[in-house]
Amino acid sequence: MTRTILECAALREGRSGWRAALGRLFGGGRAERWLAACPDLVAEIDRGGRLVRASAASRALTGRPPDTLAGLALADLVHPEDRAGLASIVAGGGALMHRLAHADGRWIWVETRLSAPEAAPGAPRIATIRDAAARQDTEASLRASRAHYRALADTLPQLVWMERTDTGETVYANPAFARYFGEIGPGRAAREERYHPDDRPRIAAALLQGSLAQGNAAQGNPMEAGSGEAQGRLRDRDGAYRWHQLSFQPLRKDDTLLGWLGSALDIDEILAARKALEETGDLLRLAQEAAGAGLFDLDLVTREVTLAPESARLHGLPGDRPAVIALGAWLRRLAPQDRKPALKALRGAVAGGGTFDIAFRVLVPGGVRWIQAIGRLGRDAGGRAVRVTGLNLDISARKDAEAGLVAAKAAAEAAKAAAEAARTAAERANAAKTDFLSAMSHEIRTPLNAVIGFTGLLAQADGLEPDLRRYASLARASAGGLLTLVNDILDFSSVEAGAVSLRRDPFAIEALAEGCLGVVGAAAAEKSLAVTCTIDASLPRRLVGDEARLRQILINLLNNAVKFTPRGSVALSLRHEGSGPGGERIRFSVADTGIGIPADKQGRLFERFSQVDSSIRRDYGGTGLGLAISRRLVEAMAGEIGLISAAGRGSTFWVTLTLPRAEDQAAPEPRAAAMPARTGRILLVEDIEVNRELACLMLRKAGHSVDVAVDGFQAVRAVEAGAYDLVLMDVQMPGLDGPMATRLIRCLPGAAAQVPVIAMTANVLPDQVQSFRDAGMDDHLGKPFTPAELSAMLARWLDRAPAAPAAEDEPASLDRTLYDGVRAFLPAEAVRRLLGHLADQVTGALVGEGREAADRARLRFEAHGLVSAAGMLGFAALSRACAELEACSEEEVARDASAFAMALSRARARCTAAAFETRRLRAELDAAAAPAGLGLTA
Repeated sequence: MTRTILECAALREGRSGWRAALGRLFGGGRAERWLAACPDLVAEIDRGGRLVRASAASRALTGRPPDTLAGLALADLVHPEDRAGLASIVAGGGALMHRLAHADGRWIWVETRLSAPEAAPGAPRIATIRDAAARQDTEASLRASRAHYRALADTLPQLVWMERTDTGETVYANPAFARYFGEIGPGRAAREERYHPDDRPRIAAALLQGSLAQGNAAQGNPMEAGSGEAQGRLRDRDGAYRWHQLSFQPLRKDDTLLGWLGSALDIDEILAARKALEETGDLLRLAQEAAGAGLFDLDLVTREVTLAPESARLHGLPGDRPAVIALGAWLRRLAPQDRKPALKALRGAVAGGGTFDIAFRVLVPGGVRWIQAIGRLGRDAGGRAVRVTGLNLDISARKDAEAGLVAAKAAAEAAKAAAEAARTAAERANAAKTDFLSAMSHEIRTPLNAVIGFTGLLAQADGLEPDLRRYASLARASAGGLLTLVNDILDFSSVEAGAVSLRRDPFAIEALAEGCLGVVGAAAAEKSLAVTCTIDASLPRRLVGDEARLRQILINLLNNAVKFTPRGSVALSLRHEGSGPGGERIRFSVADTGIGIPADKQGRLFERFSQVDSSIRRDYGGTGLGLAISRRLVEAMAGEIGLISAAGRGSTFWVTLTLPRAEDQAAPEPRAAAMPARTGRILLVEDIEVNRELACLMLRKAGHSVDVAVDGFQAVRAVEAGAYDLVLMDVQMPGLDGPMATRLIRCLPGAAAQVPVIAMTANVLPDQVQSFRDAGMDDHLGKPFTPAELSAMLARWLDRAPAAPAAEDEPASLDRTLYDGVRAFLPAEAVRRLLGHLADQVTGALVGEGREAADRARLRFEAHGLVSAAGMLGFAALSRACAELEACSEEEVARDASAFAMALSRARARCTAAAFETRRLRAELDAAAAPAGLGLTA
């Protein structure tokens, strides 16, 4: 410890006293004078902490004479809160800032320094007490200032923080910082983790800029003050990045960099708005955001150009004052390719007396700057052109934006082309898959139709030997298994592609349950299984939903239960679990006492082509698609599916759905019988002999009258010639296929065009079925079909249609209502002129057979021109026929060479009818316009 002069003297003189020590040290009265002049109170303290004597400064400092202090304990003069600190320096020496009692009763701040007690034995302890009020005021002022600035930082909207240089730890953060990053803990990570990885080099450069002196950067010397600026992205507490304007101020002590005071202003929205502006190409706003505009004045007399300071700056001249340059000098500052256009624009303004508006490039240090000059000609009192005054605008940013937009547009076009190519490739791949599934379905279903049908008829034949009947049943069962496989694959493909559309029709819940049990009843009876059904009494009798898909799900679960239950029972239960905004919540459960499923194998059951293990497929068969299809269908219905099972203890599969209650809760009417309510006259259109024979057997056995056609041409002629109750139409046939034949039937005159047409096809994919309906077919019957399915289809359509409809007159080629509307709206002469134009178009139109692609393209073009012209005047039949001809593409011609010929024939027939009709309508107009004769009446 550094010792004062008094302490050193006291140690040297022992108990002789510090006054004597000073006397010897300074000599004579100099010690007294020194003590009297010393502003600090100097006192001798005994080992008990009492004042022995004090210097004259005690009066000025404490308001007490020196002699009144002798014998007092120093602790009695110290503020009670500071006495613990005093005891510490009395025990060990040192310095203490504390409060001391003044004679007038107030407390004053002093600093007491006390020598250590381990001095020489008997040596006095010297205390010096110094007035510290000014120092305390300074420290209080500093604390207040610090609190003021901290309060200011706490209220700022931008982020403010201080961090250490050595650890990167954040030691202070204002509330905005804490809201953005989260609360700061003692283990705060380094600053770099807050910055976007791409921005860290730029922010590090800003830190380096703030830490190096501008003048001594080359030597790397620290500077006394400086700051770094950068823009970067900061990650918030949720992991999102936002752009900020960052500022770093170094915190130093002497030449040592201790840390950084950082601030960050959120500019994310500003940058986002700017980016959106650039991307949308808002050139006007971009110009307003660019550098300021400046005035210019061209004196046509002196040929001098005066540029305002901002204009001078835009031209690369000093921008602190106006610049006056000759016109020639101004032109030389322009890019060479812009000088002649600028001079020409000036001369044009002078000659024409109008405005001056041109964009040009100015050569400036480091490159060029685009300027748009907009000026107006000024004249003197005599009308002479004397000056052009206007505004210079910096449009460099706009020009850059235009170039960027051009590049962006090119990139967008390239991206669009790439996306279109990708979409086309995806559509081709999807079409290829669809074509494959369609072909596979058709090629398998078509022979299966005959196998299932004839083996079914054979098994039901009278007098058949038991072994042959069993063989027929086995063959039919095998074909049924193959049909199930095909159906599952097609169904799963449709569900996976999202091509399944759910119906919302009312249905009876009890009838649904009974029907499902009826399907599996025979298989359960063969195994002597008890089959039960429990329906909650509180369940509504009728609900709204897709009954067919729900039946498919329940039958799948019931079939599995029967298949995997060698003995015991299968139970179907329907439980009402309450009502909600979406309808009634129902839990369907299928419980069995079968082999059960191990817990570790249950997760695989609802995946496609998945079974518990390979032995299941070997022992029980199946595709592994049923539960996968059920799961997808349940999810499409916004429901849930699951199971409860254990090996050897059976299984319970459950489905939970929310279905609206049907408005009509009355008991449903009894279902129609399996056979049609009446027989009818049926036209069967089928090109494959075995399928024709099978269908004819089924139909005639049911009592129907059947006529047969082997292709689309025969079908159209048969429908046109005779009245049929229903047409069963094959789809894929040589010559004229089923959809095109249906389109031709819909164009026939009278009631023949309204006959129900049922597609009889192995093509059952959703897109294919929709294409049949688009062609005019009313329904479809998938091959192979059973006698029951055929009977149900016939019952559906024969019961709703009148028997043997009488023939009606051919609909007129003119829609008179539409024509009368045009006639009422336009003058008669205008209508007559339009009819004349249409007559000219249809007369001799559509010449040629369309054997070549170029010829067909010409005919389509002619048909396109007639679609709107005919339709506008009310010739709807002609408009439709021409639209069909135009839509007959080369792809369709490649599939069916006769398609275009049929469409062309229909369009020509309509043209002939329209030509006759236009002549008749024009004659009507002429008759109405003729002047009436004069008549006299009495």
